[in-house]
Amino acid sequence: MGTMTDTEVPLSPAATFAGIVSVWILAVVGAVVVLTTVAPEERFGGLCLSMAACALVAFCVQLATRRRDGFVARVVSTFAGIVVITAIAGIVVALTL
Repeated sequence: MGTMTDTEVPLSPAATFAGIVSVWILAVVGAVVVLTTVAPEERFGGLCLSMAACALVAFCVQLATRRRDGFVARVVSTFAGIVVITAIAGIVVALTL
């Protein structure tokens, strides 16, 4: 197993953005699945589970890049999107109860 060094080529902006957006898409899919399949009184719990699963996937995706530079910024950007998507879905649940 090789070790990471500071001389590695940084991720291209497109690759960085693709990793972040892929998790956001997963969050949208999770929110839609929860909103359409879970009983109304349990939707907030379902959204919490969906958000937690997306958070784990976000860490895995960013760790899979094997790049230290910008790790925190990439994870924070991914989490911010997950939280916004889940908040919008939560507002939809609150309005439909």
